[in-house]
Amino acid sequence: MDINDIAAKAAAKIDAARDVKVNAVKTAAASGVELAETAALLAAAEQKYAKDYQAALRADWTDSDLRSFGLDAPAKKTGGRPRTRKTAQEPAPVTGSSQ
Repeated sequence: MDINDIAAKAAAKIDAARDVKVNAVKTAAASGVELAETAALLAAAEQKYAKDYQAALRADWTDSDLRSFGLDAPAKKTGGRPRTRKTAQEPAPVTGSSQ
């Protein structure tokens, strides 16, 4: 056997092992990107469902009505500012200091 043949076989074996490892990383990376994209789509769909569910409630349907139609309450609430009471706010007392 020739030394160059042995070296070529060794290099081919190393190259094949490296290719397997690189392909495994590429496959995992592609799955990671797909997962991130799917998670973003899911979050958008959940947000839309929550808004649409709230619109149904504002249209005078109740939670039990919607449940009877097979619609579950959304897992996450819609974003936005919390509602405040519409009461007259009293002005803060003015304190004077004499110096």
